[in-house]
Amino acid sequence: MSKRYNITLPDGIAQVLEHWAQIENNKPSTLAAFLVERAVRETMEQGKVPQPWEIEGIDAQKQGLE
Repeated sequence: MSKRYNITLPDGIAQVLEHWAQIENNKPSTLAAFLVERAVRETMEQGKVPQPWEIEGIDAQKQGLE
């Protein structure tokens, strides 16, 4: 299951995201979701946040985190 989040970006960052998405022939929201997922995965790999199986109540396999 996926979750939806609303975020607010500074105008300059939003403009760059929109331009980047256009270059990639993508939607800004899809690109933003990809970037957030990549950042979270990298942060887990660096050990800055716990792995999914270390967080109570998360089924890592079911959530696509393994």
